Amino acid sequence: MEDKRFRASVSPTCFHHVCSARAAKPVGKLPNSGVKDGELRLATLSGLRYVVQLYFSLYSAAYAFVEKLPQDELKFVIGFILCFFGGVFVALIAAVEAFRTMGGQSLYDDMAYVQLELDNVLKAHDADEQVDANRDGIRDVEAMGSQELVQHKTILVMQSIADPKRLQGAVGNLWSAYLAVIATLSLKFAQTTAYALAISEMVKFPVTRVVAPPLAYALGSNLVNWVDVIIDSTLKAIVILLVWFFARIRAAFYSGLRGGQMLGAATVRICQKHGWTDSLPWVKKPFNPDESYLDEVIGYPLALVGFYFQMTHYFGVLPFPLDWLLWPLSFVEGLLEIQISW
Repeated sequence: MEDKRFRASVSPTCFHHVCSARAAKPVGKLPNSGVKDGELRLATLSGLRYVVQLYFSLYSAAYAFVEKLPQDELKFVIGFILCFFGGVFVALIAAVEAFRTMGGQSLYDDMAYVQLELDNVLKAHDADEQVDANRDGIRDVEAMGSQELVQHKTILVMQSIADPKRLQGAVGNLWSAYLAVIATLSLKFAQTTAYALAISEMVKFPVTRVVAPPLAYALGSNLVNWVDVIIDSTLKAIVILLVWFFARIRAAFYSGLRGGQMLGAATVRICQKHGWTDSLPWVKKPFNPDESYLDEVIGYPLALVGFYFQMTHYFGVLPFPLDWLLWPLSFVEGLLEIQISW
């Protein structure tokens, strides 16, 4: 009866399609959905790979440029970084300093070797993706099953590495240095973490009195045992973020002064090197910052400008395009802060 009414209310073509849809057997998946999902995953991984390679090349070029600078120009660059970014990357700068004192050059050689072997693996992978041994128009990797493909790629990676023993040593050295840096930073910033935990314990009771009843009502009787855990974890996270923010302010002020002094002294020496201060009788040759106020006259205003720059960007929110160029450093900074604090 319902079909007759429905047929009378629609066109014959529409009724035919509805009947065909009813008679059709349901299918679990579209036949090409797996292929499309696989292609999407491969495209995503390829995009991430090229992004990582781009930033690695960018930072490698920057490091190579800085490494070739003369001493005064190098101090100018370091002073500029401290002056304008000392509070933004407080943990990262401390990590780089600790990394350098633990044998930075040898560790950088290990990083370069790991990058070399990784490039070899990627080149072999790119070549393998295009192989069609039987020339049937289908790439060999597309004709393989998942287990066979994993085994094939594993063998390919192992064959692409020239010296596995050296690679093992390089990765081990980098991992040991990383653990040592984390331990050093944990000791260095232990006071910051201790302050945060102490403050959270002091304010936990009054906060619990206010927040616990509505939170328990919202969670219900089955989840009421989670009230204390949620309040304690949230409170510690908030207080740690606040304490780190104040630590950034202190670091920005100190690094601004330190970087300003380095900038001022390096600027005077660079100007002397190019003969731009020959007409100034009060600038002695060679320049000695302990016997002159010229570096302070240049450095302290720059320190003020650097601190103001960091303060106006909340000691971490970088403007465009710096946020795009330095987002890997911001990610590492956040990761270090989490590992140090927790």
